[in-house]
Amino acid sequence: MRFEKSVHTALWGTESWEISAHPSDPSVIAAGAAKGRRLNEVCPGFPLLFKVIDARTRLSVQVHPNEETCRVTGGEPKTEMWCALSDGPIYAGLKPGTAAADIAEAVASGEFEKLLVRHEAKFGDVFFIPGGLVHAIGDGVTLYEVQQSSNTTFRLYDWNRVGTDGRPRELHVEKGLQAIDYTLPVPTPQTSLRTPFFDFSQVDVRGTERLATGPDEFLAVFAATASVDLDGQRLERGTSALLPPSSSAALVGTDARVFLTRFRVSPR
Repeated sequence: MRFEKSVHTALWGTESWEISAHPSDPSVIAAGAAKGRRLNEVCPGFPLLFKVIDARTRLSVQVHPNEETCRVTGGEPKTEMWCALSDGPIYAGLKPGTAAADIAEAVASGEFEKLLVRHEAKFGDVFFIPGGLVHAIGDGVTLYEVQQSSNTTFRLYDWNRVGTDGRPRELHVEKGLQAIDYTLPVPTPQTSLRTPFFDFSQVDVRGTERLATGPDEFLAVFAATASVDLDGQRLERGTSALLPPSSSAALVGTDARVFLTRFRVSPR
């Protein structure tokens, strides 16, 4: 399945919702027998949301609830991962010993950055961002994001900037403090991930790769660096496709990095 592009513009840049069944913006199928239908109609319970984030300026410092804390904060649980499509800074995790009082003080003083762990991400670096981990995307960074199908974000700090109306944007400090999990380790860059919600890997395609899915398994394919052919159809650089359960396809390229995400409607 291929989908129509849906690009969201924000104060900091843009994000393309590549594959989505979230009710706020479900993807529209672009070709085939289901052309024009929305993904949430064709695949009820579809659990993930795939994005490409282009941060011209840094995003706010934020945190998402997990399955436990969303019972207190409201909203939807959101665990995600980032794979860097460009080099640049990201912030993921709090420095050891940081407590709620430190966060409240940093919001008031405008010195939140001193609490954050900064990483100099390189292309292909993968960071796991579970619900409860404080994080922010830095200036000039482009990321591929895989996340639970959720649109819940608690903004802790926004670098003292203002919105298009000239006023500071709303913060959600109280709910954000309720959502933080101080026991989470600072993430380290990986090349692949295995999580309760999805498995992520990268493959360098030089020739033909055979792809297949099991009877209850989906496979999201993203052409990260160059165009490839997927079962005879062109998948342009920076675009996505979805293989449904019990399917197979030939992935053909000359020198292309491709991201693969395997998952089921019901997580492990």
